[in-house]
Amino acid sequence: MKLQSLLLLPAAALLAQMPGMDMAVMQKWSNAKVIRFQVTGVHKGRTSVVYGDYPGKADVVDKLNVEYTFNNKTQKITGEPNVSDFSSETTNIKSDGTNCPSPQLNGPYEHFKTVKQTLVGPNTIQITGNQIFPAASASQYPASCSLKPVPGHTVEKSIFLTIMDAAMLGMPIQSANKSMIIAPDRKSFTLVGADNWSWTYTPTIVE
Repeated sequence: MKLQSLLLLPAAALLAQMPGMDMAVMQKWSNAKVIRFQVTGVHKGRTSVVYGDYPGKADVVDKLNVEYTFNNKTQKITGEPNVSDFSSETTNIKSDGTNCPSPQLNGPYEHFKTVKQTLVGPNTIQITGNQIFPAASASQYPASCSLKPVPGHTVEKSIFLTIMDAAMLGMPIQSANKSMIIAPDRKSFTLVGADNWSWTYTPTIVE
């Protein structure tokens, strides 16, 4: 099982007086009682789309939307999170690193197909899903470039999404920390995660 984790950055770190911080924005979100979050996860990367030790990669784009409500006073998620799934897009399928013909997929490749979501702590959402490899024909490189049937396979995966502090919108927009990007309008921030995933958090004050 592969895990992708987003690390919770402590709110105490926001107290440091750093150049470029917007204290009014930080105070606004700190004073909110209930916040609704929409989190959009986007995967973009060169990815193996044939199961096993066969050459066969594609440019893969996948997307998840996660919505949840957070009580800023109790520091807990309220209600059940909602996850929306999207079909993966695959382009430029090739036998990378070889002169062999491109593999042929006999069905759609799904990088992450959501099965269920569960609260595994007061502030952590576990999204369980499957990586679905279709049956394919791929070269037997380095032994041969002739195409060989490869059965499809499903691999269980999990994503652990940790609740982030909306007050981060007051952090400096131009930051040396390239793993976090604050939008110029300070309405969202993006975390660059592992395995070619990025996660954009957009909060809205409910009360």
